Amino acid sequence: MPKALTDLERASVLDPKHAYAALWLEIVAQRSDVPSRLSQAISTIDMKVWPAPVIRLFLGQMPPAAVLAAADSPDATTKNGQVCEANFYNGEWAQRHGAKDEAAHLFRLAAADCPKSFDEWFAANAELKALGAAP
Repeated sequence: MPKALTDLERASVLDPKHAYAALWLEIVAQRSDVPSRLSQAISTIDMKVWPAPVIRLFLGQMPPAAVLAAADSPDATTKNGQVCEANFYNGEWAQRHGAKDEAAHLFRLAAADCPKSFDEWFAANAELKALGAAP
């Protein structure tokens, strides 16, 4: 994971406003026992738009159910993408907090509902495999 951490750190430096780079950096840093930098990253990220609720989840400022509720949108395509992401990142949060069954459930939802072009679709399937859980 050191290479992934280095690459994500570089991506965050190159585009500090990119919320997804900050989220992925947070996930990899946590797994690498590197201190979080997410609270510093929010100074440059637009916290009024999606995926701000996911960032708030990782900062401990919003519960998973509220993140899922915030994924709602009147546009069906937008809603589908945001719900997919909410399920995936809620799964990451659950896994981080030792709730492996809940994480597997959420990763299954993401794997089933995310567009295959989303990084979260690929990652959800990889997480299921790593957990030894059936898709």
